This record gives sequence, C-alpha cells and structure tokens, in this order.
Amino acid sequence: MIPESFIQEILNRIDVVDVVDQRVKLKKAGANYVACCPFHQEKSPSFTVSPSKQFYHCFGCGAHGSAISFLMEYDGLTFIESVQSIANQLGLAVPNDQSNVKKDKADEFKLEEILKRANQHFKKNLRSSELAINYLKKRGLTGTVAREFQIGYASDDWQGLKKEFENYEEPKLQTAGLVQKNDSGKIYDRFRNRIIFPIINAKDNIIGFGGRVINKEDQPKYYNSPETPLFKKSYEVYGLPQAKKGIREDNNILIVEGYMDVISLYQHGIENAVATLGTATTIYHLKKLIRYSKKITFCFDGDHAGKEAAWKALNTAVEILEDDYEFYFLFLPEGEDPDTFITKNSIQDFKKYIDHATPLTEFIVKRLTEKNDLTSQENKIKFINNFEPIYKKINSNKYKIFLIKRIADLIHFSQREIEKMMRIESAENYSSSQQIKYSPSTRNSLTAKRKYILILVMKPELFNSDDEVFFQSNLIEDELFNKIKKLLEENDSNIKNTASLLHSLVNKVDENILNELQKQMMDYSENIDLLEEFKGIQNSFSHQLNKTQQSQQFAALKNKKLSELSDEEKEFLKNYKK
Repeated sequence: MIPESFIQEILNRIDVVDVVDQRVKLKKAGANYVACCPFHQEKSPSFTVSPSKQFYHCFGCGAHGSAISFLMEYDGLTFIESVQSIANQLGLAVPNDQSNVKKDKADEFKLEEILKRANQHFKKNLRSSELAINYLKKRGLTGTVAREFQIGYASDDWQGLKKEFENYEEPKLQTAGLVQKNDSGKIYDRFRNRIIFPIINAKDNIIGFGGRVINKEDQPKYYNSPETPLFKKSYEVYGLPQAKKGIREDNNILIVEGYMDVISLYQHGIENAVATLGTATTIYHLKKLIRYSKKITFCFDGDHAGKEAAWKALNTAVEILEDDYEFYFLFLPEGEDPDTFITKNSIQDFKKYIDHATPLTEFIVKRLTEKNDLTSQENKIKFINNFEPIYKKINSNKYKIFLIKRIADLIHFSQREIEKMMRIESAENYSSSQQIKYSPSTRNSLTAKRKYILILVMKPELFNSDDEVFFQSNLIEDELFNKIKKLLEENDSNIKNTASLLHSLVNKVDENILNELQKQMMDYSENIDLLEEFKGIQNSFSHQLNKTQQSQQFAALKNKKLSELSDEEKEFLKNYKK
C-alpha cells in the first residue's frame, strides 16, 4: 500500500495546472485557468483550474478534484496508477510502507499478488467440490464458460484461506478484502460457501471478488469485496475483459445487474454485457464504458423496481450526454432477468428486446406521461415541472433541441412558450456560459463556522489547535474541524495545500459534504485577503465565547448573597453588561 504521507507529498509538489494543461489546453483567466470541460460537451468554458487551491471544478457538470482524480477521470487510470504517473513526472519512486520487511516478503504480499493467489485457491476449490460443480451445472453453466470467467468456490470453512496463506494474519489480507476481524480479534474468511466471481479490471488484473450463496437460506445473496486501494465499486464493472470483443463487433454495451446475467448471456452468444457491482450506475461507470462504445443499452426487469432503477440510470446518463452518444433502455417481462430469460428463450428472442429498446428521449416522455394524460392545463404544467430538472442536466444541444420540439408537439405549446415556462434561453442559442454558476453573492450567506472551515481547507497553514474551543457543538463544521485537527496533528502529516487536505478527508467525511465544500471554495475570489478574513472570524468567535462565558458567570453569581461574593465577583457584577 502507498503511504498516505507520500500521497500528500506528491499533491504538495505537483501543479494541477501542468497536469491538466498537458491534456486540455488552458487559458489564463485572472488568477485561475479555464477551458471547455473535457468531461461534457460545451461551447464556452465552465471548467476552472485553481493554482492556489490546486484543484479543478466544472460549473457545468460538477466534475472536480485534484491532480490524482483528474488522471483517473481523463486517462482512465486506477488510483495507484495515477499516483505512479505523478510520481514519475516528479522523478520520485513510489515507496513501500513495509520497507522494514525483506523484499521477498514485501513482494509476496503485494495486493495484486495476494488476489491472484486467492483466485487460484478458489478455482482449485471448485474443481474438488461436487456441491459447487453441481450448482453451476444446475444453473446451466459449461466448464468452458466457468474457465473463461475464472469462476471459483470458497469452501464452507471459517479459515479456508489459511491453506493458501501461511501468514494468515498478515494485515494485507484484510486490506485486500479477503479476511476480516470480529470483535474479539479473531480473523476469518470473508467469503464462505459461495461461488466466487473474480472482478477483473480492463487491464486484466484481479481487483476483488464477488460471492454468491449456494444455499438459498444464506444471506446476503451476493457479497462483494469491500472497497480497497485496488477496488472502487463506483468505478468498476464486472465482465469488461470478456465483453471487449463483443462490444467492438456490436458497437453497443449492454449494462445488466448481476454476475450471472453477464455469464448466462455470454454463454448464449450475447458477448457485450457488463454488470455494475452492487451499486446503481454512476457517472464514473459511464465515462469508463463510453470509451469502448458511444452506444449503451441498460437492461432491467419490467417490474416497478426495474423501472425505478432505469429512471435513476437515466438521470445519471443525461449528465454526460453528448450529441453522438446513444442511450437505450430495455425492459424484460416482469419477473425476468437476463439470466432467467435467456435460459428459457432463444438468443433471437433476447436480441428482439435489444433491437426494440426504448431510446433515452422516448423513455423520458413515456415516464412523464405514465400517470399524466395531459388533458388539462394543470396536468401540462405538472408535466413541464417534472421535465424541467431532466432537461437542465443535459449539455447536448442536439438533444435539447429535439426534446423541446418533442415536448412542444406533445402538449401543443410552442417551443418558445415551453422555454419561457422553464426560464431558459432558446435551445438553439444555448451555451454553457449561460448555465447557472455559483454566485459570489452566496458567500455572504455562509455561516462564520463554514467560512472558517473553507479558509482552513484553502490555507492549512492557518491551523491553530487553540481554536478547538470554538468547535464544541454538534454541527457539521465542528465535526469537520476535529477531523482536520486530527489529520494536521498526526506525526507523519505532510499536508500543505488544499488538494492534499481534501484527499486526506476522503473516506473520513461524507462525500456530499466534501463536494459542497469544493463548490463553496470556488466562491472565494483570488483577491480576497483570506488571512484578514480568517483573523476576523477568529476575533468574532473569541468575542462570542467571551460573552457566553460572562453570561454563564453572571447566571451563577446573580442569586448569591452579597456576603458570599468575593471582591472580584462583586467587581464583575458591577461592570457586567448584557
């Protein structure tokens, strides 16, 4: 594992402007740099890179992050690969935090090697387990497909992996997500009595595992590796290495929900399917997949839950929609998933569903008219109200123009009337410079505590542990201060700028709060004197704290008899002003 201090070091030393400018041509705009966003289609720049804060932010699609996250997003690298790339640029060697261990031991316990060995162990288990083999046969899987997807079996043993790893209590087995520790400190296997599906990334490296129960009574039905330095479920999909050839041939990616859906489809000749890993489709999934094909078909059960999941996927898809992207939505008969359907029917039957999948624009209309007959003006207004948030997420001019025309024809209003109702510029004249940006005036609406936290994140060198007395309540800002304090006071802390501090807060602070902080930081103009504002906030806090303490002292003394008061207390009461 890469030491956290090294990650902080490279974020302190690299210039995010250089990293971005090597890939996207930036232009100077005041103290910042701007460009048309590389993550969505736009005509006018809304993508800003801040050299002082060392992170980027797009006011159009909301993309933001450090030099590391930019490489992950733009170059499609893993976290570790991004760190390695920046280290190479700086002329630094990525250290191993087990440097005091002999090299052969360090190599033995590299995460990639651990997962590879575990996979061999699971495959060996499958070959010797009649129970697991019979289960797969009952599901209709052939040995050829089982080998293609490297399917294995975790035995019904609390410490089955001990046979493979002599040093079973090695901490990296926990880091790899293979074992876990109970409250009494006992180590045990994470996967037991489950069919094992290795999760393999685009570079054919095993990064995690998924396990499916054999006995219906066992729960949960599916169980994935936890998030690790190698495995981030919001970024990865199952079955991509096997699907690449089929995607090239069909120029279409089929997104399904489960491992068995991917495998059953593959066995029956549908070889372009991938699955998300126990999470809804994210922007990161789509950005990864769109590099392989600009046509994506989402596949869902036709029941209520399936339609809700499809609508959620649509809301994600419209955020990255560009003129040449195609998104379709396929709904199987209620109660069917790809695995059960393809097993009962033919490949031609399934392909008919693919061929007749609903285009994104049509799905929007169908969904919004499902329980709205549009017979009254009120219903039409309700329709527009529901359509508006979807429309405003779209950056593609062509899709915007098409949808406005489609809606106008549907409810018998002119295109301009609909645009007026949604308070937007004409779609034909739309440009990202007309999108709503974070207004500088909103800085005045922030609380003093939030401003303090924002300035502290922008200038970690202003940290003063004595300010802890100002953060003793249960507000989000109090929690943030205490987490920042802990990070900055750690012995090996190497946090010197915004990027390294924000990185260190990941997984320690709710993602939505971090996103909010980054948006609010962009409100601070480079010509604002942050030091002066910070001192003003500290003085305000001190004044307020002093008043509170005096008020408490007054309350404690006012009911005492005069004879019980000291001279100092009498003087205090005499001079006390509410």
